[in-house]
Order: sequence, then C-alpha cells, then structure tokens
Amino acid sequence: MAAASSEQGYLFGCPISGVVAPVSQCPDPTFSQGILGPGVVIEPQGCQFFAPCDSTVEFCLSTGHALGFSTPQGVKFLIHVGMDTNKLAGQGFHLLVQMGDQVRRGDPLLSFDPQVMEEHHCTMATPFVFCNCSEGWELEILKTGPTEPGEDIIRLTRCSSPSGEQT
Repeated sequence: MAAASSEQGYLFGCPISGVVAPVSQCPDPTFSQGILGPGVVIEPQGCQFFAPCDSTVEFCLSTGHALGFSTPQGVKFLIHVGMDTNKLAGQGFHLLVQMGDQVRRGDPLLSFDPQVMEEHHCTMATPFVFCNCSEGWELEILKTGPTEPGEDIIRLTRCSSPSGEQT
C-alpha cells in the first residue's frame, strides 16, 4: 500500500517482474516526452501484473492493454502494457479486475500471453506513469534495472510551498 506518512511520501511497487528504466527511455514519444506524466517504463520478464499500491480501478480499456487507477490521496496513474498492443483488440490479454474495483497492493490485475505479443511484433515496453503529478509532487525513482513485483520503485512526495506548508 502507499506509505502512511506524507512526510516520507507514498511508495509504489513494481507491477511486474522486469527491467525498470526512466520513462524517458520508452520507445513511444507520448510517454518518453512525459506528455502523460512522469514515471518509469518496464520491460516485462513476467506475464502477470499486480497492483502497485492500494487504489481504485478507474478504467480498463476493452482491449485489456491499459488500466487507470486512483489512490485515496488522489494520485492517478496508468499502466500501459506494451506498444501497439491496442491493435490486438484484446487477444492475448486476460483482465482480472474491472472498473470500480478496490485493489490492494499485490493483487493480480491482468495477465498476457507473451507468445501472442511476439507473433504480432508488439514491443512489450510498459509505461507506468503518474497522470496528475506534474505539479505539486516530486517523483523519485527508487530502483532501476531488474526488479521483482512488489519491490518499491517509486516514491511520490508532496512538494512544500515556500512557507514550508505541504501543497
């Protein structure tokens, strides 16, 4: 779950085993340029995604390749599985949640068939971005490289105003 103390920030676990890098390394410019927000990109080594924190499922695309969430603190984030995976129209994806579900950190979210992705030449680079955190938040990437599901990879901390108050 997200860390309890706002002084320490809110922690987010890795949603899948894989290699984590800054989102600037994503092959899709919409993500690499930060248009959808700051975050990381993960090259999956597993095929099942897990909730990175306690949150509510805000949306699940019918194609199964993207999920949006919000935390009790109002943080909104997106997990977008692979590039060009929307063209599969759901083939190879199995959603385990639906819109409105409350999930706890570590709950399974979706699985995918890597063979289907390979057959359709989909890049599996998976952005994990924070959509409403460009202002008022500081995002710290805690770990890059090989990472297991649930390992803390991101800390979000509310920025302090000049007077020292939390914003």
